[in-house]
Amino acid sequence: MARKIVGLDIGSHSIKVVVARERLGRIDLQQFYERPVSNGSLQEIIRGIFQEGKIHPDIVVSSVPGNRVSVHYLKIPFSDEAKIVKVIPYEVEGVIPFPLEDMVIDQFILSKGNGAGPEHGSSVCVALIKKETLKDHIDSLKGAYIDPKVIELESLALYHTYTEWYKTEDTVALLDIGASRSNLCIVSKGKPGYVRTFNRGGNGITSTIQDNLGIGFEEAEEKKISTGIILYETTGVEEDDKETVSSVIKKGLDPFITELKQSLHAYEIQYNEPVSKLYIAGGSSRLINIDKFLGNELDLEVEHLSVPNEMLQKLPGVEGAGTLIPTCIGLVLRGAQKKHASGLNFRKGEYFYRKEVKESTGRILYIIAAIIVVILLGSIDFYSRYQDRVARHQQIKSDIRKAYIETFPGTTNIVSENQQLKSAVEELKKKVTALGGGKNRAMGALDLLNTINEKIPKELQVNINDFFMDKSKIRLQGNSDSFENVERLKKELEGITLFKKVDVSEAKLSADQKLVKFRIIIDL
Repeated sequence: MARKIVGLDIGSHSIKVVVARERLGRIDLQQFYERPVSNGSLQEIIRGIFQEGKIHPDIVVSSVPGNRVSVHYLKIPFSDEAKIVKVIPYEVEGVIPFPLEDMVIDQFILSKGNGAGPEHGSSVCVALIKKETLKDHIDSLKGAYIDPKVIELESLALYHTYTEWYKTEDTVALLDIGASRSNLCIVSKGKPGYVRTFNRGGNGITSTIQDNLGIGFEEAEEKKISTGIILYETTGVEEDDKETVSSVIKKGLDPFITELKQSLHAYEIQYNEPVSKLYIAGGSSRLINIDKFLGNELDLEVEHLSVPNEMLQKLPGVEGAGTLIPTCIGLVLRGAQKKHASGLNFRKGEYFYRKEVKESTGRILYIIAAIIVVILLGSIDFYSRYQDRVARHQQIKSDIRKAYIETFPGTTNIVSENQQLKSAVEELKKKVTALGGGKNRAMGALDLLNTINEKIPKELQVNINDFFMDKSKIRLQGNSDSFENVERLKKELEGITLFKKVDVSEAKLSADQKLVKFRIIIDL
C-alpha cells in the first residue's frame, strides 16, 4: 500500500518541506516548498505550506538540532540487543550533567561484536535529549496540526541521503552548512561514526561583512551571495570591491574552518581512519567557490552532495534548491525505513507516537473483520452449493418418477423407481413371452435399458440420469465418483454384443470437483 511521507526541515533561515510517495520500497518525490522564517511564526508558516499543498501525509519526519542533543559512542562487551538497551542508561549516567529521568534516550547499533571484551564489543551510537526540549518541539508542531511519527537527529539527515545513492565503504564527511549552524557527520563503512554540530554558518559570514564594511545586514547578505569567494587575484577598479568582499568572507570563514579541521583531525586520530572526501549541502553551501576554497583549506576533495536528476525531474519548485533538498529527502528516507534502521527516533516513552497504536489496532480489527467476512462468504457459498445439489437431486428423482408414471400409469404406490422399473420390465417380458410376441423382433428401448442396467456391477458407483435412443444410437448421460469408474462402465458396455461401438464422448469434473460427469455414445 502506498504511503505519503513528508520530510520537514526547520532551519534558522527557512523551512523546507518535501512530499514523497512510497510504494513497495520505491520513493517518488512529488512536492517541494521553501519558506523564509522571517515572514511569520513557525506554526503559521508550516500550516500555510500544508494548506497550500493540500498535504495529508501518512508519516511526517522532523528533526531536532544537534546542539540540543548529547551524542555518545560506546563500546558494549556483548551483542544481544535487548541487553544493550538495558545497560545504556547506566553507561551514560556518569557523562551527562542532567538526571536521567529528565532525558529521552535512543540508540542504534553500529556494529555487533563477539562479546570477548570492550575492545571487541558492540559499537553503539547513543543520543540523549532533554524531555523539555522534545516537548517544546512536539508542541510547536502540534500548533501547526502536525504530529511527527519520527523525530530524527538533524545531523543524520544527510547520512540517509548519502547511503541511498552513494554506495562506498570509504570514510567520508558530510557537512550541512546552514544559516546559524552546521552539521557534520563522518561515515565509515556505511555507518555514521561521528556527528557534531557547529553553531556557525552563513549568518556569521554575513555579520563579518556587515561589521567590516559598515553596511546593513541585508546589503551584506546580498554582497555575500553575489560575490562569493574569489580564488585568484584580479585587476581593475570594478573588481576591487569584490576582492574586498571575498577577503572578508574568507575572514568570516576562519572560525568555521578551524572547528571543522579540529573535528576531522580528532576523528582521524581516535579511529586511525583518514577522511577521503567531504560532501557539502545546505543553503550556505551555495556560496560561490566554497567547495574549492574548503578543498584548498582542508587539503581534501570536496563535492556537493546531490540527488539523482531523475528523482528531481518531476518535482516542482526545486529550481535553485539543489543544495537544500538533500537534507529534506534524508528525512523522507528515514520515514520510509524499517524498524531496525541506522537512525534515531526520539518518540519514546511518554512521547511515544500514539497514532501508531491506533493504526495498529485498526489494522488488526480490519484483518479480523476480513477473516470473518471470508468465513461467512465461504459458508454461504458452501450452503448455496449444497442446496443446489439437493435441488438437482430432487429434480432428477422427480423426472424419473414422472417418466415412470408416464410409462406405467397404473402405479399408485412408488417407493423405489429403479427397483420397481426392473420388476415392471420383467413382468412385461413375461407377458410378451406368454402371448407369443417378441420373437424375431428388434429389441426395444426398455429391453436395452434393462440390459444396460443388468450389465452394470452393483459396486460400480454410477448414476445415469439421461437416456436417449434413436434408430442407430444410444446416448447415456450421468455421473460417477471417478474417471476410472467411467472407463470401467465403458468396458462393461462394450461386452454387450448388441452394441457395435461404445465411446466416452465427454468426461469432466463437476463444479464442486467431487463428481465426474460423463456422456457415452453407443452405436447400435
